[in-house]
Amino acid sequence: MALGWAIMGTGRFASGRVAPALNKAHDCKAVAVISRERARAEAFATEFGIPRAYDDLGSAVADPQVEAIWLAIPHALHHDAVLATARAGRHVLCEKPLATTPSAAREMVDACRQAGVALGIGFHLRHHPLHVEVRRLLRSGQAGTVIGADVEWSVGTQSESDAADWRWDPAIAGGGIFTATGVHALDLLRFVLDDEVEHVGATVDPPASSGNVERRVVATLGFRRGAIAVLRAFRDVHAPANDLVLECQNAFLRARHSLDEPARGVLEVDGVDERLAGVPVGTDLYALQAEAFARAVAGGRDPSASGLDGLRACEVTAAIYESAAKGEVVRLAHPA
Repeated sequence: MALGWAIMGTGRFASGRVAPALNKAHDCKAVAVISRERARAEAFATEFGIPRAYDDLGSAVADPQVEAIWLAIPHALHHDAVLATARAGRHVLCEKPLATTPSAAREMVDACRQAGVALGIGFHLRHHPLHVEVRRLLRSGQAGTVIGADVEWSVGTQSESDAADWRWDPAIAGGGIFTATGVHALDLLRFVLDDEVEHVGATVDPPASSGNVERRVVATLGFRRGAIAVLRAFRDVHAPANDLVLECQNAFLRARHSLDEPARGVLEVDGVDERLAGVPVGTDLYALQAEAFARAVAGGRDPSASGLDGLRACEVTAAIYESAAKGEVVRLAHPA
């Protein structure tokens, strides 16, 4: 039976990615939409053929047809919405970042565990076929030890009016370009390497102390098993590469132009035999993410990415901002 979803949020991302994904995903069905403005919710429901519209989360989670909530709302609002959803016994897929602080993220993870509901994080790049293939090649041992990695998700020139106003407010967004795209690149590294960040060194512009959100981040990440990665996230780049590169003892792997919202890119390898070089026609990363979440719920498993993955990303994000502010390397403890 299809998992019944309510979409919380009616902005550009919800209309451009979430609703179309749920309308094409197997074993998923959008049954409700939630917006603070009922008229917006009703218009959204009409546009995407969703049967019910609500103007508050409480009414939606009281609907027996709603089994899961997909949160597509500003970052600072995630915490209260996840806690309320958990209390109602509903599963939740929260867009990244899970929270604006590690302590808030920890509370959200604990609440969902105690309630026995699934908590997933919207790291759609885990479901990109090329990234799945890179992870397979690394885990197979064919590539040998990973020596270094390089990953970027930068964006082209964009006026501030092109993005939602809240994205420029650090109190709501929790950061700038890193919480927009850089955190995706971070989670992608954790996913393909199947490893945790041990220490970080970072530079951001402007400095975090300025009170503005950053437009440029460069971070060096040291992983527990020895890999060293460079992560970049910039605004106003003419032609960003947005590649994932792995340099290994026995192989070189590059997923070219694969970090994006649409499924695109080409896998280039040397030293190993890949099973997949391009993206199958019609691939929708958000539909794949919804289907994987539904399977995890049906099987009683943690989704990929899980709440714990979201917590780890929040911890590394905080360390990156701390490193940039102090001008020194920051080590991470990662409590259980």
